[in-house]
Amino acid sequence: MFENIEEIICLGQGGSNCEIALDKFYDTYKISAYKRCFRTISECVNYVNMNPTTIGVIPYENNVEGVIAESRECLISSQYSNVKILAETTIPIHNCLLSKTTEFYSISGIIAHPNAIAHCQSFIKNEMPANLNIILADDMSEAAGMLNRYNLTYSIIGTPKTAQIYNLNILKQDIDNHTDLSMRCIIIGNLETELTEHDTTSIVLFLNDRKGALLDMVKVFVNHDINISHINSQMCDASSNQQAVFIDFDGHIKEERTRLVIEELRPFADEIKFIGSYGKF
Repeated sequence: MFENIEEIICLGQGGSNCEIALDKFYDTYKISAYKRCFRTISECVNYVNMNPTTIGVIPYENNVEGVIAESRECLISSQYSNVKILAETTIPIHNCLLSKTTEFYSISGIIAHPNAIAHCQSFIKNEMPANLNIILADDMSEAAGMLNRYNLTYSIIGTPKTAQIYNLNILKQDIDNHTDLSMRCIIIGNLETELTEHDTTSIVLFLNDRKGALLDMVKVFVNHDINISHINSQMCDASSNQQAVFIDFDGHIKEERTRLVIEELRPFADEIKFIGSYGKF
């Protein structure tokens, strides 16, 4: 499936979690392609949409905060009609405190992306100095670069891969607010996937908000004995009664019963968008 791919892009660089997922993807599929990194999810999705020989790695969900809104919005947007989910993987998140020094108690400053600061707020509040100087960066790569401008008492939040790339010391491991934090990352592109032993199909239904609509749709899956692994709905906008219903269910678009389910759902929706049929790696 990925034989003709010339380029793989991902969100973030400098040891980002998407880079770690990309490394796992490389190892699994044994492919070689030029790597490019972007700073926002929408930039990643737009680039993949415009370049048919490119696939991308973006975050989709974490096990604490749920689905990442920007990723979901990009996938259902009509302007990104060439983008589908091709595969998914889940990776553990291991945020660490990194520095050039080996002395944790000498740290007086920290450089990190705002999201990283938020995810490690408990550690920062409880274990670091009250007068800690916090400097914001756009991503791990920028944080690591900025570290060169400051003395040895400054640190960054990064992953073990960040430490490896920039030859930094890991002062504290797993400093996240939550233990067992993980992220679901997806491969996106404009390719046709093959059946695997455990496929998921993702669709979004746009329908007018009416009582009992969700129940009617769920009954379609029950009648075909198909498991729904995820379902979520949201209003499309404040000025409309239309809602978008996101459904992940077992099966592949190349299977007859999957196609039958989608056809039987059409009377309930103004529009159905197929987001992808894919396996895990």
